[in-house]
Amino acid sequence: MVLKEIENLQFHSQLSLKQVEDRLLITADFSPGLKKNLRMKEPFLYVTLYVRGGSRIKIIDEDSAALFIAAKKDFDEDTYERIIAFAKSHARQFKERT
Repeated sequence: MVLKEIENLQFHSQLSLKQVEDRLLITADFSPGLKKNLRMKEPFLYVTLYVRGGSRIKIIDEDSAALFIAAKKDFDEDTYERIIAFAKSHARQFKERT
């Protein structure tokens, strides 16, 4: 499954561990088909950005607390890059770098 129908990203909250990582909650509009494939009703993105490089995206369902740990290969390349760029633009430790 390739995740690509994720639109309207909105920053929700952040936890920043100084010089280690930033963790961000990002809400987005997921297509009905994608929600059905993930078996989620109210998904949101949980993005971890590591200061020394790397990132991780998890999708969590607010309704059931179901978790989908997505690998980079699970995303359409443009969608993945857009999510990471959006997260970096809101992450405290990456503001000077972007």
